[in-house]
Amino acid sequence: MLKAGPQGLTPDGEKKKARVYTDGFFDFVHFSNAKLLWPAKQYGKKLIVGIHSDDELDNNGICPIFTDEERYRLISAIRWVDEAFEDAPFQPEMSTLNQLDCDIIAIPDISHPTTVETARYEEIRGSDRAKQYVISEHVTDQEVAGRLMLVTKSHHMETDSILEFKSAMLPFALDPVSNEPVISVSLFKQNYTFAPIVIGKKPKATDKVIYVSGAFDLFHAGHLSFLEAAKELGDYLIVGIVGDDDVNEEKGTIFPVMNLLERTLSVASLKIVDEVFVGVPPITTTRFVNLIKPTKIAIYPETHPRRFAGCTQLGIIKEVAPDYDATCEEILERITSRKIASSEDDEIALFSGIPLNNNQH
Repeated sequence: MLKAGPQGLTPDGEKKKARVYTDGFFDFVHFSNAKLLWPAKQYGKKLIVGIHSDDELDNNGICPIFTDEERYRLISAIRWVDEAFEDAPFQPEMSTLNQLDCDIIAIPDISHPTTVETARYEEIRGSDRAKQYVISEHVTDQEVAGRLMLVTKSHHMETDSILEFKSAMLPFALDPVSNEPVISVSLFKQNYTFAPIVIGKKPKATDKVIYVSGAFDLFHAGHLSFLEAAKELGDYLIVGIVGDDDVNEEKGTIFPVMNLLERTLSVASLKIVDEVFVGVPPITTTRFVNLIKPTKIAIYPETHPRRFAGCTQLGIIKEVAPDYDATCEEILERITSRKIASSEDDEIALFSGIPLNNNQH
């Protein structure tokens, strides 16, 4: 479990610096990127994150699934990221820290670094301005690609795993400065009640509450754009995450590629999200609406009518048009059309023939 140090102190017991720098290419496993950046934030009052460009990665033999524009947008949206910038140098130097007015660089301690990863920090690693931190277990891009290759559902989980959710969710719900919960997370129960996992802020009486729901699988820039458009409708954004069994029943095969906890962490890491309901039913009924009492329900323009069929008479459904158009299907097509190198044996595997369905939001 991720743990925060005492307020104002780093995990080493030192006084936090003003600005801490870290970098990476941060590809398509969004919640894992957020988890990687969370301990880096513990070393400074502000976290500045450099994003390597597509060209820079290509020059170093790396081919990301997401574009640099998408990766920048997703990393910038994480609650504990204060600043992000594109075209960060692949090999940071002292001059990089000086130009960004950063006191230190936080370097994740990778268990089995490749030659390329080792060389990246060669100049700066031994400096007193470098802080190396141990990263907790996280899902890698290669592991997700492996799920596709093996066409497995073993990563799916039961919705009522509340203890597992609570230990993983708490850091994602905290304000990184005060260490107090700033979002609320609750588990939906079959009797139409909610079991609180994390209790954070609640909407004020005057807030316009916006509700959205979906799978949010392989969280991407299209998802973020949709949530941003939904948040513009009001003041307080609640996101419902549909359970693994329900997603699989609708989509079939291996879906969801990310399990319920992983999908929840991706959404909970966002600055614009105020509350998350975990394991909500795929069809939003009037009974469910009466439970959460939203001002508006935001939906994609192409959402299947049956998902909100019982709520149309309420007059609160609003179609929103994201400014960035992408679907889970498109992301899967990118993955299956590329060669992904295994980090263990450097063999190249071409993932193809993965069954895809339309409108995989």
